[in-house]
Amino acid sequence: MKTVRKMRATTLTDNNVGKIRQDLYSQAHIHIKVAMEQGYYLEVITLVESLVSDRLESFITQTTGEDFSFRTLGELIEKVRKLDVDEKIKNLVIGDLDQWRHLRNKSLHEMAKLEQGTIVTWQNRLQALPGIANDGLAILRKIDDRYKTLKAREKKKKISIPANNME
Repeated sequence: MKTVRKMRATTLTDNNVGKIRQDLYSQAHIHIKVAMEQGYYLEVITLVESLVSDRLESFITQTTGEDFSFRTLGELIEKVRKLDVDEKIKNLVIGDLDQWRHLRNKSLHEMAKLEQGTIVTWQNRLQALPGIANDGLAILRKIDDRYKTLKAREKKKKISIPANNME
């Protein structure tokens, strides 16, 4: 059976995609805050990954002109690694985010697994989660801030009138 790749919804003048996406982001941030307060760190880590991935999918799609949606965090990081893009965002992604991805993998995919030669108790694993969640949030904020800065610059370039066209 052939799988059809999902495509990221695009904001157009005649749809509500931008408003809906903004609401999803807002609700995710509210949920993250509540989950942090209540100690649901695995939930925080999962939501942070979703938000970071969505930002990177948008960034890659806008940068390359080809849809790069619904990819794994590893695929997104590798794609950014291969692109000739803004150094600040590239360093954040291939440095900080990639390191966090490994911690995220351990948290989400290996909480109940025991590796040969390693004895890490449930309590030790739980104690590491707040730091991983907070680190993810910090990286999300940095990537989001840089993404917004780059998007604003691009928008400003498109609307500025070259001096030689003014009368």
